[in-house]
Amino acid sequence: ALPATVGEHPESTYRLRVTDRIVAPAAGEVVLRPPSLVLGAGASRGVSAEEVLELLDTVLTEAGVSPASVRHLATVEAKAEETGLQAAARARGWPLVTHPADVLDHVPVPHPSQQVRAAVGTGSVAEAAAVLGGGRLLVGKRRSDRPVPQATAALARHAPSGRLALVGLGPGARDLMTGRAHAELRRASVVVGLDQYVDQVRDLLRPGTRVVASGLGEEEQRGRTAVELARAGHAVALIGSGDAGVYAMASPALLGADEAVEVVGVPGVTAALAAAALLGAPLGHDHAYVSLSDLHTPWTVIEGRLRAAAEGDFVVCLYNPRSHRRDWQLAAALDLLAAHRLPGTPVGVVRQASRADQQVRLTSLAELRATGGAGVDMSTVVIVGSSGTRTVAGRMVTPRGYRWQP
Repeated sequence: ALPATVGEHPESTYRLRVTDRIVAPAAGEVVLRPPSLVLGAGASRGVSAEEVLELLDTVLTEAGVSPASVRHLATVEAKAEETGLQAAARARGWPLVTHPADVLDHVPVPHPSQQVRAAVGTGSVAEAAAVLGGGRLLVGKRRSDRPVPQATAALARHAPSGRLALVGLGPGARDLMTGRAHAELRRASVVVGLDQYVDQVRDLLRPGTRVVASGLGEEEQRGRTAVELARAGHAVALIGSGDAGVYAMASPALLGADEAVEVVGVPGVTAALAAAALLGAPLGHDHAYVSLSDLHTPWTVIEGRLRAAAEGDFVVCLYNPRSHRRDWQLAAALDLLAAHRLPGTPVGVVRQASRADQQVRLTSLAELRATGGAGVDMSTVVIVGSSGTRTVAGRMVTPRGYRWQP
């Protein structure tokens, strides 16, 4: 453990070295062993644990790496019950992992053997089991120097497994951010996000966390950056407001993520849910979300979706209703909905839900159309009721439609 006085001596230097290689720690240095190595082993029937361990130690010594970094000992399923392999793994505390022969037979290796394939169904056991899953061979197949029974071994280094957490920060209020989102931010070694969202959570990040922030309009590049960093082995948190999967960063990121990247989705409270809670219960029955931004979706497509939602009598949540450059889409959307709704249909307008400058207004479809949507911007969610939505005690309510309701 580091001395308790570490913070009292700025001139002192302490360092954490992460490596699987055999090194002599310098003064004030701690060596952390990552689980980066996989030993592959094959064996003739009846091989002893002593012979297996002797060979494995020789391979590790040849590579100059520590047995503390061995993730597991791997072999073919046909050797799963070989007691010498089991005992060797047990003696070192390594899990014994077995793989089907047909899987191993598809792994490219430098020393395949037709004799081995005829015996167990794969041209390689030790090398293929070591590199399976993307490892880089450090030591090729080595044989024990004893007569039959005989063991074989190989060693591979595996790159750290990348992790991409898609984190929804919620609508803005810190107490509406989930505990899981908080935990993922603390876990991340890299945080990628819109600059204003990154600023909201800087105080939650661990010291040394790398931050990759960018501005509006760079969503696709943010997604690519997050995936590339995760593919390189980093624990990445890609953040967005609300829920990362709702009009946010999850979809552009996942379009470029392959099986090599572990993906974790962290749900968040969406702007529509935060707005609905402030208005009452406008989403009590079927509802639809429609973004009015035509930057990436043609207006004709948006118009068709709005018409379908209106004809289907859905409550409609309008996202991205108006910006400085897009000032006519909201009026067009309200006109379209008005063709299928009564003028008195309740409409909720919530700006900056859960934030310090929050504004909540309950109006009607006719009144909002008359004002041209005054006060509505990109930070606003507009919820237009269905034919069943009503105002009760100043709250917007859409009944579930149960038979026992009045």
